Amino acid sequence: MATTTKAAAPAKKNSGFQGVKAAWIILVICAIAGYSVWYFVMGNPDNFVGGDRTGHPANLLGTVYKGGFVVGLILTLLFTVICLGIERFFAIKSASGKINLAKFTAQVKALIKEQKFAEADALCDKMQGSVANVVKASIKMYQTVETDSTLKKAAKIAKIQQAHEEATQLEMPTLQMNMPMVATIVSLGTLTALFVWYFDLLGCYRCLQLLLKQDR
Repeated sequence: MATTTKAAAPAKKNSGFQGVKAAWIILVICAIAGYSVWYFVMGNPDNFVGGDRTGHPANLLGTVYKGGFVVGLILTLLFTVICLGIERFFAIKSASGKINLAKFTAQVKALIKEQKFAEADALCDKMQGSVANVVKASIKMYQTVETDSTLKKAAKIAKIQQAHEEATQLEMPTLQMNMPMVATIVSLGTLTALFVWYFDLLGCYRCLQLLLKQDR
């Protein structure tokens, strides 16, 4: 006799902050901010002798401005990492739920042991967050398979594990969102520093060539 299998209940989505999905918007805004700081703040005429950007710098900001357009790129990467770090902080904090995780775990274990599934489900709704969503999906599947007399114990355990894994997979994208961009920027940091060093080294060679020509 064929038995119909029920799909695992999807985990309830977090009602809190789930992160910025269009991270390229943050990158564009940080690029505008980075190059604005480089040109308008560091390149302020007050930072140069005689108020001329092409002249000698009068302070540290003017000296950094002389690094060229690469300074704006470095500021863009810096601002992007800071913004994404703040975005990840609030997203993960929202996903962690509204109740202390250790307290929630102890309470939900006690309720499940006492077969108080309605109270456990209500506790998950109160907790919210990724952990609560996964636990809620597992509890719902447990209640579903427990009333199915056609399934053996091993099949019931397998279905509960499947529901648990599917709920976890639904929560992972929110937790891992924008992390690849942060990892890429961190990797580019070293390459950007090498490029700046090479760019400045070429500038030094040009200055040496001009000095040698003047001496002749």
